Amino acid sequence: MPVKSACRIVTTLLAGAVLAGLLPPPNARAAEAPPHAWLFGAWAGGILPAPAHMSPAECQANASLAVTQDVIIHRTLTHPAAIQNLIVSVRGTPDGTIIVLAPPKEKPELIAGVPVDLGFGCPSDNVLRVVRVGPNEISLPGCSGFPSTLVRCGAPG
Repeated sequence: MPVKSACRIVTTLLAGAVLAGLLPPPNARAAEAPPHAWLFGAWAGGILPAPAHMSPAECQANASLAVTQDVIIHRTLTHPAAIQNLIVSVRGTPDGTIIVLAPPKEKPELIAGVPVDLGFGCPSDNVLRVVRVGPNEISLPGCSGFPSTLVRCGAPG
């Protein structure tokens, strides 16, 4: 094998090795946490201010919002049972997260002829903007159904 060909092969192999080391493996992006992973878990407050000095059990009992990778479960003042919203998409922002939700499947009940609100009372029905207020505190700005801040129940997961 001529020296020139051997040098070209070695150079190509070295360049490939360097590039392979710089580029993440194809499945590395899939292994990253979603932009709303910091929200996963139960949150109390929002509807009314969260009681001060709650135990983890009290916080769970008073939780008004729960976030998973695919679903947000919440309750409203007029609908204390769990309302489930599927997450369509999520985008991280410098101060929190914007979540697009699928419309709820259940139909609002009527109380005195007025439909019970199943949403968050936000300017856009299916867009939820979450802002990080502190390490274990969030707010839903502009959402009349959640005017108070929410506090995390237990340690971040």
